[in-house]
Amino acid sequence: MYKVSVALTTYNGEKYIKEQLSSILFQRYPADEVIIIDDASTDNTVNIIKDFIEKNQLTNWHFFINPKNVGFIKNFHNAIRMSTGNIIFLCDQDDVWYKTKIGTMVNCFKSNRNIKALCSSFKIIDKRGNHLSTKTLLNHSNNNLIKFRVEPFSTVKIDLSTICSYNISPGCTLAFNKEVKDIFLDKTSNSCIHDWEICLIASFLDGLYFLNTPLMDYRIHDKNTIGLSEITSISNKAKLSKHEVRIEKAKNKFNYLSSMKAYSYLLNNEQYKIFNSSVEFAKSRLNALDNKNIKSILKLYKNRDQYVRSVTFKGRLADIICVIKK
Repeated sequence: MYKVSVALTTYNGEKYIKEQLSSILFQRYPADEVIIIDDASTDNTVNIIKDFIEKNQLTNWHFFINPKNVGFIKNFHNAIRMSTGNIIFLCDQDDVWYKTKIGTMVNCFKSNRNIKALCSSFKIIDKRGNHLSTKTLLNHSNNNLIKFRVEPFSTVKIDLSTICSYNISPGCTLAFNKEVKDIFLDKTSNSCIHDWEICLIASFLDGLYFLNTPLMDYRIHDKNTIGLSEITSISNKAKLSKHEVRIEKAKNKFNYLSSMKAYSYLLNNEQYKIFNSSVEFAKSRLNALDNKNIKSILKLYKNRDQYVRSVTFKGRLADIICVIKK
């Protein structure tokens, strides 16, 4: 028997929150509980949520309001902690779930007991709800976030080397089981982006999967907490080649991966080699960028597979440009 929890966090989301709440309510496979935590919004978000719950008599929806802003990572941590289901869905405030999202993903867990965490594909919409078309690059999937081809509507296992190199999907596409939840809550330092951390834990347990079926609309707008800059106009060559931007991204990645050492007890010897290699490469790249020496950047190609897997061609080109700029 599966009990489904939805963990939703909000902050100044008055513009889109009602549409998201409605898409959760009208799931064909209803959630057993919905945990909503507002992070001290200053707009009308709180009133909209309260009115929605009251008008629809949602006794299994539980709404909490932080007395002060704690940030999205800590807020999601608290929502996950309060969730009592054995499958937990993460949810953002500004997207739209398709009616089949929960049911389709729960059926995947039912049919494959090896799944510890599952991400789905998604479609992109703008602030008005219009779908945006994206050109899929050769041998890429999931709006180019996954750097290999996955057949449409298929479910594939994501190997450890891939998830150590990059996150495969936004957190709002993610569902995971109670085993992963309990490990996360026990060991997390909230140093890593929560959804990537959860995916890494699932992979450490040999149970991270991706379903290449779009089950939601991901909204791109100017107030996203973390947007998909790879597929929007937010990203540009000039910005990517700025040294401080490259350093910040590289430092974050190294720090995120380093924080995962707390879970190394889950790894067998072969997995540990893969994980440790990823951490060491992230450190080498950070040092190379920090030194601003072209020879240091070129040395990264000694581990070409790791570099190509973890950094896009444009990213590798930006690494070179930012260190040769005077």
